[in-house]
Amino acid sequence: MSSKRSTSKRTAKSPPTEELDIDQLLTQHQEQLLALSERVLDGRTLIIASNRGPVTFRVTPEGDVEGQPGAGGVVTAMSAISNYANPIWVASAMTEGDRQRAQETEGQHIQWSTGDYRYRLHFVVVPRRTYEMYYSMIANPLLWFLQHYMWDAPRTPTITAKVWDAWHQGYEAVNQAFAETIIEEIGWTQDPPLIMLHDYHLYLCPGYLRPKLADDAILHQFLHIPWPGPDYWAMLPEEMRCSIFRSLCDNDILGFHTRSYALNFLRTCETFLPGADVDYGEYRVTLDENEHTTWVRHYPISIDVADLRKLAESDEVEDYVDMLQAHTGEMTIVRTDRAEPSKNIVRGFKAFRILLERYPEYHGRIKFLAFLVPSRTDVEQYQRYLDEISGAAMWINAEYGTGDWEPVELFMGGNYPRAIAGMKLYDVLLVNPIIDGMNLVSKEGPMVNERDGVLVLSEGAGSHEQLGELLGEKVTPSPYDIVGTAQAMHLALQMKPQRRKELAERLRRKIAEEDLTMWLTAQLEDIQKFAKTRG
Repeated sequence: MSSKRSTSKRTAKSPPTEELDIDQLLTQHQEQLLALSERVLDGRTLIIASNRGPVTFRVTPEGDVEGQPGAGGVVTAMSAISNYANPIWVASAMTEGDRQRAQETEGQHIQWSTGDYRYRLHFVVVPRRTYEMYYSMIANPLLWFLQHYMWDAPRTPTITAKVWDAWHQGYEAVNQAFAETIIEEIGWTQDPPLIMLHDYHLYLCPGYLRPKLADDAILHQFLHIPWPGPDYWAMLPEEMRCSIFRSLCDNDILGFHTRSYALNFLRTCETFLPGADVDYGEYRVTLDENEHTTWVRHYPISIDVADLRKLAESDEVEDYVDMLQAHTGEMTIVRTDRAEPSKNIVRGFKAFRILLERYPEYHGRIKFLAFLVPSRTDVEQYQRYLDEISGAAMWINAEYGTGDWEPVELFMGGNYPRAIAGMKLYDVLLVNPIIDGMNLVSKEGPMVNERDGVLVLSEGAGSHEQLGELLGEKVTPSPYDIVGTAQAMHLALQMKPQRRKELAERLRRKIAEEDLTMWLTAQLEDIQKFAKTRG
């Protein structure tokens, strides 16, 4: 095999040419958000509500209850706002440790801080069976699958009596419990509340809250997953879908990742809600039944660029970079994903096989490193897909591998520093989901990569709306087109160094300009505008 490029923490690296500008830009963003937060949140009580909270408690073998910072995109995104406020965070008691901690502090907030973040936490505790019906029968298997276009219409979903029972006794019950907890919190404060709800777990919560809120309350909800068009929502029974749509229209502001998702919501309301007045020019919905107007907006979520850059420069990540050098090739393709069907991993491997078949000059010189995190392994479809991933990789290695060259290597497990190290080393980053709310890998990769690597981004990623124009259609294939994906990888690998450098710098600039801080800023700006309409 030809010699590999070397990247090591032992050798000082020259910073990217735009590094100082990005640092200055991030500082400006922080200052802007701080000033805006002081104006918007002054005199208001900020309440954040999500299924998963900012801390998870576990019971140790010794019987003690200890807390660990929560995981997940919602927690990561919303934790940043606690730099500028001391929010009350309402979340589900998901673990036995959560339940014990809630019982120990009944009637009081759980005070939690980690690093710069601080919260007042209030757990929503419901019977375990109720939570299981809400989370494991409706939120994830039904709604998440629907909104990621993952149903096989001739066979699934099948709405049985068991599903209906989970809807009424689980999903409705937990959403009502969240609303009651939020109303309880509002009762303890003199200040008008700003309530920020998150994601598909709490679709019915606004409908339970609205009749109990004073006129000075502001209700805002952000959805972190795709929003399909009306035809796909028709797969749900009328009672379920219309309950969701009416409740979401009880928000004052409803946020999505992309313009297309926001438009799909407007079309959904126009199709299924009689009397809905949909204003496509202003992105607003007014329901005749309560004369309430909802602002529908899109805010593309992003990454905490400053924190990511700090992690990428850490000794832990650099040690993984050193380790991974032995696994790279003259040219290296990388992907990092949860191992779930919507990420389209198997088609990505099939495209790589076509690349090897059509361009034998890559044999022995190229490597495909896949950093995958098994997800929801208790769900049959996910376990089966994980088996398909392993089978696809083994097939390529058996067909094209040699004694000293294995084309595909799988790195399994939730090791984020190792994944960041892998992204520092790519020549091509393959991000080809069937559908994704945003896909932050497509933003993390360009910010940490040290080879001026090229992003191959499918049209199914929410980030395509934001980044696709920079990349050009030749490296933004359909997620279903494995021939087109193979050709996109080939074009990326053959791209001239100067073009790679220009493209990498444009991506870094775009991602830094629209980082996580600006995602929060855009929402607070709209909240400020909405508050002014109230007088």
